[in-house]
Amino acid sequence: MSMVAFWSPLQGGSGTSAHTAVAAVTMGMDYRLKLLLAHGGMAKERVEGAFQTASYSLDHSLVTFQDHGMDALERLCVNRRLTRDNLQDYTLPLLPERLDIVQGNAKQDGTMPGYRKPLLNSICTVANQCYDLVFADAGSGKPKEGSGDQALLEAADMIIVNLNQSIEALDLFFKDGGCPDGIKDKPHIVVLGRYDKYSHCTLNNVKRRFGYKGPIHGIPYTTDFLDAWNMRSVLPYLQRSRNLNNRQPSAAFLESVRLLNKDILTQLEMTSALKLVERGA
Repeated sequence: MSMVAFWSPLQGGSGTSAHTAVAAVTMGMDYRLKLLLAHGGMAKERVEGAFQTASYSLDHSLVTFQDHGMDALERLCVNRRLTRDNLQDYTLPLLPERLDIVQGNAKQDGTMPGYRKPLLNSICTVANQCYDLVFADAGSGKPKEGSGDQALLEAADMIIVNLNQSIEALDLFFKDGGCPDGIKDKPHIVVLGRYDKYSHCTLNNVKRRFGYKGPIHGIPYTTDFLDAWNMRSVLPYLQRSRNLNNRQPSAAFLESVRLLNKDILTQLEMTSALKLVERGA
């Protein structure tokens, strides 16, 4: 397994959660891989907002009896009962046999405050045994010491850095060292959200201005995706849109996500998955 963490140095406007969700679903539809979608926040936050599964739980009056999600996995870790054979029992399926999601904690600090990071590290170790790829939404800004986001970033094999076309934001990242300690040396891909190809701040101009030699992608704004997110219907939206012709408004959006996914698999040296692409399967 490899873990890909989506993160942004910005406090908002980068599309981190949206990019994580759409990349994971598109990867699950296009490739013969078993994927897990996770995040370091609380239940009903972040990537969970893209799917109807966000309404399955939580009834906070019964949260101690929650039978899935990070709370359940952390309790199993504490009791040394989490294994590759039972981890999937505590997730929710989005694409059968392709993509599962694990919901966040009921409380920000997890089931055992102060132990979130080691518990999440243990969960990642077990997930490594039963999934080909984990996509994790690691939030934005400098991660709190001992937090789930910090654990995800440190465990990740690759970081997807989410930015936008604001020159100020780009300056902060490229010139002032926007990566937090612990991930500066990890492979990373830069993604510009709500990308406008007619802006002066194009991908080529960004690379030229900052002398950036690494991979960079732009994911354009599309009204249809925004509406799907607001209705928690990102999954059916992507399933409907997967074979759009180039004249459709969402076509450029979906193609940009597919190019990002291809770059992720290439850099992770998962070439066998690229050869077994199943677009339309």
